[in-house]
Amino acid sequence: MKKPLLVLLFCLLFVVSAFSQEARKFDTLENINCEQYLARMDNALVHARANPTDTIYVLIYEGKEPMYNSRTKKTESVPPISGSAEAKIRSIKKYLAIKKFPAARFSFVKAGFHENALVEIWFVPAGAAPPKAAPTLTKMKYRKGKATGFCTECCGP
Repeated sequence: MKKPLLVLLFCLLFVVSAFSQEARKFDTLENINCEQYLARMDNALVHARANPTDTIYVLIYEGKEPMYNSRTKKTESVPPISGSAEAKIRSIKKYLAIKKFPAARFSFVKAGFHENALVEIWFVPAGAAPPKAAPTLTKMKYRKGKATGFCTECCGP
């Protein structure tokens, strides 16, 4: 009698674990150029269309950003401009509008600070817990200027 009950319990646990889903990180965008950004966002939208019930979480961390120095002819890591997370959110929303993808499927999170600026894209099935931000710094030094998002030539400042 105990053996069939144990088998039934094991099968039930297997079925429950097979259907319990968790948030899964799809991509991390760090120090990428416009072409890489567009290609990886296109890839994320293909995945989003294939998983229509998932919510896409975009965690945006402010941190040092690459900047080309024309004097030294090298790319340097510089502090961000205040508002860079909001600028990236606007840029992604504009990209979604260009692609005619519903922005309502996205949830944007200003996730705090990292040593380098990065964006994490997570897919969260219905009923699963959203991802938790994991900042590595508690504060950030900013430089002066106007914050811009990704690919200013196509997706705006």
